[in-house]
Amino acid sequence: MSPPLLPRGLVLLAWLLATPGFAKDAKVGKAQGKGPRLVRIQGAHRLHRDAAAAFERMAAEARAAGRTLLVTSGWRSYQQQRFLWRRYRNGLGPKAAWPGRSNHNRGLAVDLVVGRDMDSPTYEWLAANACRFGFRRTVASEPWHWEYRPRSTATPQDGEDCLGRPVESEPASAVVRQDAS
Repeated sequence: MSPPLLPRGLVLLAWLLATPGFAKDAKVGKAQGKGPRLVRIQGAHRLHRDAAAAFERMAAEARAAGRTLLVTSGWRSYQQQRFLWRRYRNGLGPKAAWPGRSNHNRGLAVDLVVGRDMDSPTYEWLAANACRFGFRRTVASEPWHWEYRPRSTATPQDGEDCLGRPVESEPASAVVRQDAS
């Protein structure tokens, strides 16, 4: 004995009515005004919009200090991360995180040119200043890998850099105020 045709017919009718053409008037719960999640930095590289804004501020301050922050990798798709992980597992590439577990997949990690070791001027500048922008090094064996983690990155004490060293304070520029009278 077959089930009644009326319930099947109602399901079929509901399915037919829910076609994309019919559903075009439906309101989607997408947030308005937030902009894209990933934004471009330094050409083709992308980061999450919050990380990108913090990185751009950090790069501008580094430039003012005579350092250039060059990006070698930012956001990676799941497929790109899987490719890198497989190369690593086969002994053909550097260490790579499991796909879906890398903050590159989230747009929160950036790899930078820092020189051959941790004694380079660029690395020293990053170590002393990156925490002020919410970035920190999270992989001990990778001095080039910096992640945007503003909630869990400690900010330096007043008068100190991110390494706890005293900061030479620049003399405040004299402001000459003229009386309007």
